[in-house]
Amino acid sequence: MFDNSINFELLGNKSILCVEDDSFNQELASAVFDEYPNIKIIQANNGKEAIEILNIEKIDLILLDLMMPQMNGFETLKILKSNDKFRDIAVIVVTSKENEEITTYQLGADDFILKPYNPQELRSRTFKSFRVRYFYKLLKDIEINSNSPQASSSKNFKNIKEAIDIAIRYQKDLLSNFANILDREKSSTARLREYIILFAKLNGLTKKEIDDISYIVYIYDIGLIAIERKKLINLDKKAYLSHTLLGFKLLEKIEPTSIIKIAKEVAYSHHENWNGKGYPDGLKAEEIPFYARLVSIIDYFDELTTSRSYDKNYISSKKALEVIKREREVKFDPTLVDIFVENFSQFKDIKDRF
Repeated sequence: MFDNSINFELLGNKSILCVEDDSFNQELASAVFDEYPNIKIIQANNGKEAIEILNIEKIDLILLDLMMPQMNGFETLKILKSNDKFRDIAVIVVTSKENEEITTYQLGADDFILKPYNPQELRSRTFKSFRVRYFYKLLKDIEINSNSPQASSSKNFKNIKEAIDIAIRYQKDLLSNFANILDREKSSTARLREYIILFAKLNGLTKKEIDDISYIVYIYDIGLIAIERKKLINLDKKAYLSHTLLGFKLLEKIEPTSIIKIAKEVAYSHHENWNGKGYPDGLKAEEIPFYARLVSIIDYFDELTTSRSYDKNYISSKKALEVIKREREVKFDPTLVDIFVENFSQFKDIKDRF
């Protein structure tokens, strides 16, 4: 089933290079985009000709056949991905060779479509590739802004919302890129994700709920991106405390998928305390959304045992466990603390692997 809501006009003017030695397939690819005047199709008969065109034309995306004379698709892909000038151009491999999918991805292809293809599939995959590339452009701007007073600007808010929306719609794994801006290493985010998945399973969540909450680790602290990094490093308490509300505001206008619904709850309420003395609303006990109660324990355990950009101090896993025990019925849901304590060895195993 393909997305019927794709809107190529949203993209502005784009050039697609179709690298294909069969004239019928060239005409077919052109016909797929005929109705979009802003999409320009340029043809190349082989890899050698494609490289020559790339040196004189601005190309936004490449549709690449594999079996061609005078430089086949594999050779072409290797050149594209080893050249700084061409590396960032999205490449969709279009071929009848089903068994070459893994190889092309290993060489750096962005997507893979089998011939004969459904025209709507090609449009949908192409649109997705354009949106994913735009996501990375937005991400660069967001990262630059996070290091300046522009972090809290309306433009940065718009960029963050749009980037999250693109990731949710087209490729959820893209959300992991926000970890870099939050100054969290990939290993750190992977560890958090494993904690959350384990805790969700121990609490009997459904497969769908576990899948959804596993992506929350990338964006529940999204509000921190809207705060100038210098303020976080300087331990500006007022600025830090605002991240829950900022996170909620960043997520509230995005299409409310199941992931976004959970993310809003967690972003806003993961610093509420069981005894009602947390923030931002002083919610108490089961007034605090369940997912927020769940994530708050994991977030606190990870914060205690890991160096973060705004707090370089950390303690051992065993000491962190004692702290969490003391926070039973103070910060945390007592039932969830009991489950965490009973299964602590599994959480420690995850921590020890990273």
